[in-house]
Amino acid sequence: MIQLYSEQLEFKICRDYHYWNPDFHMHNFYEIFLLTAGEVDFYINNTKRHILPGTIIFITDHDIHKSRLVSGNLYERIYIHIPPFLLDSYSSGITSLSECFHSISSPFLKLSKKYQDIYCSTVRNMITLEKDKDFGYDIMIQAELLKLLVLVNTLCRNSPSDNFKEQYSERVYKIIYHIEEHLCEPLSLDKIADYFSIDKYHLCHIFKSETSTTIYHFIQLKRIALAKQLLADGYSLTETCYDAGFNNYNHFITTFKKHSGITPKQYIRQCEEKNS
Repeated sequence: MIQLYSEQLEFKICRDYHYWNPDFHMHNFYEIFLLTAGEVDFYINNTKRHILPGTIIFITDHDIHKSRLVSGNLYERIYIHIPPFLLDSYSSGITSLSECFHSISSPFLKLSKKYQDIYCSTVRNMITLEKDKDFGYDIMIQAELLKLLVLVNTLCRNSPSDNFKEQYSERVYKIIYHIEEHLCEPLSLDKIADYFSIDKYHLCHIFKSETSTTIYHFIQLKRIALAKQLLADGYSLTETCYDAGFNNYNHFITTFKKHSGITPKQYIRQCEEKNS
């Protein structure tokens, strides 16, 4: 049975001006993001890319990410937030509409002017339908969304490999890779600095200069992303706490809620509802 329009679905044209530099974060939904104005450095997991208008990005509920406006006074993007259960219900045994989030080598895709216009026009139609609330608006929103999901998945299938230039230096990339490889182990600044044979204050400086965040914040978010994956895979709360690198159960619960907006038990219930 197809799940019809959900109030948890969100679509919006968002504008910010001048300085824009939020910290790394993650969502409990999938996001399709299209940059329409400004030049932006976009950070996602272990990758940093400089992107221009017309770039579309596919972000899952496990991806830590942030964006930074680096050129232009206007930062405009058009996004769609889709709960995972809704995306699954739209898919069929023949067609998976989540493929664009999982089966591509890179979350970045450059759209031609033609497809940028189609994307923008479709989301604007959805916004108008939501605003007017005429008879059948919910079904019409679903129809517009389904057409767009089929389109972006088709474009991903036919797109060339990622041709966006990596922005991280080799040293910072190695630091991020080391963190990811040792997430479930005790990770301190001293241990990481010793591994790379550099002073810990210099380590913090070079990491923040390229990522615009602290090593501590990055590690915490990566551990929460791992915890969400473990919980979705059926691990218990206790197993998840320690397998994701937390050595204190209460600290795990507090940190998970801080970054996810819900408790681990609430997240488990969401996963169970998705799979039911």
